[in-house]
Amino acid sequence: MRSGSSSGGTSPKRRTHHHHVSNGEHHQQCYGSKQQSTAGGNHPSSNTESTAELPPSSGSFFHISIVKLALVSRLLVIVLQIVANQLLPDHDAGVFVAPRDTEQPERPLDKLVRFAFGGLERWDAQYFLHIAEHGYTYENTLAFFPLFPFILKIIGSALSSTDLATLIGFRELSLLLAVLLNMVCFTGAACAMYKLSKLVLGSKKKAEVAVLLFCFNPASIFFTAPYSESLYACLSFIVMYQCVEDVNLIFIAMPLSLSLLCRSNGMMNIGFVLYFVARRIVAHYNFHNVICICSRLFSVLMIVLFHYGIAQVYNYYLFCFEQKFNFPPHVRTYATDHGLVLAGNKTNDSSPWCTSAVPLSYSYVQSHYWNVGLLRYYELKQLPNFLLALPAIYLTLSNSYRYLHEHWDYAARLGLFRLPKRHQKIMRPYDRLALVFVIHAVALTVVSLLFVHVQVTTRLLCSSSPILYWYAAEYFTGERAFIKRQVIRKLSKQHAILLYFVGYTVIGTVLFSNFYPWT
Repeated sequence: MRSGSSSGGTSPKRRTHHHHVSNGEHHQQCYGSKQQSTAGGNHPSSNTESTAELPPSSGSFFHISIVKLALVSRLLVIVLQIVANQLLPDHDAGVFVAPRDTEQPERPLDKLVRFAFGGLERWDAQYFLHIAEHGYTYENTLAFFPLFPFILKIIGSALSSTDLATLIGFRELSLLLAVLLNMVCFTGAACAMYKLSKLVLGSKKKAEVAVLLFCFNPASIFFTAPYSESLYACLSFIVMYQCVEDVNLIFIAMPLSLSLLCRSNGMMNIGFVLYFVARRIVAHYNFHNVICICSRLFSVLMIVLFHYGIAQVYNYYLFCFEQKFNFPPHVRTYATDHGLVLAGNKTNDSSPWCTSAVPLSYSYVQSHYWNVGLLRYYELKQLPNFLLALPAIYLTLSNSYRYLHEHWDYAARLGLFRLPKRHQKIMRPYDRLALVFVIHAVALTVVSLLFVHVQVTTRLLCSSSPILYWYAAEYFTGERAFIKRQVIRKLSKQHAILLYFVGYTVIGTVLFSNFYPWT
C-alpha cells in the first residue's frame, strides 16, 4: 500500500467528468452552489458514481441501513453500561457531583430511569445535567457550552409542565432526554458522515467502512452519555459537507453558529468556510464574484459571531455583577461546602476574568479549575493518560505526515493554486479536497498534546474530524497488495484497528459507567 493511500482516500480507478458553465452566467449573478470547478481539479460531486448512488439512509452494511446501524450501536452501548453498572461497584472519583434536593419525593419512574441509564450519569455528564436543571450556577460550569444543556432544559421544562411531572423527576427526565437526543444526533452525524465521506473519498465502499468505524468509535460512550459529542459531530459534519458540496453560504450559518455554541473547538469550523470560499474565489475570479461572495461571507460571520457573543455576554451578566438569584437551598449549600463561586456573588477577588480587556470566561475557567495550559499536563503520573491517547494521536499524525509528504507541492500552495500538469495527473479528487481536513485534524491533535488533558484527544478527534475514520478505513479498502509480506502487514494493521475501536468501545463503556477514569 502506497504511503499516499494510507491517508484514507485512494480511489480504485480514476474517473472523468464533464463540466460546463455558461460564459455569461458569472457576470449575471453570484457564483451558484452547483457550479464549482475547484482550483486543484475536479469536484467529486460530479462523478458519475456519486450522482447515481442512493441517499445516505439507503447505504447498507450487510443489508443494514446507516440509521439502523447507528441506533443498534447506541443500544449496545446502553446495554453494556447497564450490565457493567450493576455488576461493578462505583469508584469514588472525588469530582463534581451535581447536588440533589433530598426533600423532593421519589417519582414512580425515577428508579427505572436510574437503573437503565445510571451508568451514563458520570464525569462531565454531571455538569450538563446540573446546567439543564439549574442553569450556570457555579463558575466552573462555564467550561461547558450552553447548546446541549439548554436544549435539555427547554424540552424538559415543557414536559414538566404536563402530567409527566408526577411520574418522573426533572433530573431523571433530563437524563432520559439526553440519551434520546444523543441517539437522534448520533444518527444524524452518521448520515452526514456518510454523505461527506462519499463526496470526498469518491468511493461508496470507503464511505460505508468509515461510517461503520464511526458507529463503533473509540469514544463511543461519550456519544451516548449526556455529553455534547453527538450533537457537535452532527453539526460539524453538516458544516463540512455543505462546504465541500458548495451549498449557499446562508445555509451554513445555522449549523456553524450552533457548533460554536456547542463546544469550544467549534470556532475551528469557521476555517472550513473560509478555506472553501477562498477556493471558490480563486477558481472563479472576477470582480463581481469576489464582491458578492465576500459580502455573503461577511454576513455569515456576523451572524455566527453574534450568537457566540450573546453567550459570552450572558456569562458576564451572571458572574461579573453582585445580584440576587433565587437558587434552591441545596445549590447554595453545595457552593459553600465546596468553595465554589456562585453566580451573582461577585467580589473583588472572584472571577478576575471579568476585568480583562476581552472578558471571556472559558480560558480562565479551564486554567483555574482544570489546570489547562501549555505543557501543564506533562507529569510522570499522567503517563497512563498519554498511553490512552497514543493510538488516536499516532493514527492521525503518522497518516497526516504521509499525506503532506507525498503532496507537499500541493500543500505549499494551500490547495488554492494549480499545480503543473504532471502533478495534477497523479492527484485524485480526494488528494485535492483532503488538505483542509488533514490540517484541521493535525491542529486539534497538537493543541491537545500541548495544552489540554491529553486523554481528551481521543473523543475530541472522534467527534470533530472525519480524518480518523478515513485513515482507518483505508486499511480495509486500499489498493490490493500482491506481495505476501504486504498482505500480512495490512492484515495486522486491520486487526490492530479493529482491536483499538472495539476494545476502546467496550473497556471505555465499562470504566466510564462506574466512574473510573477514561478518555
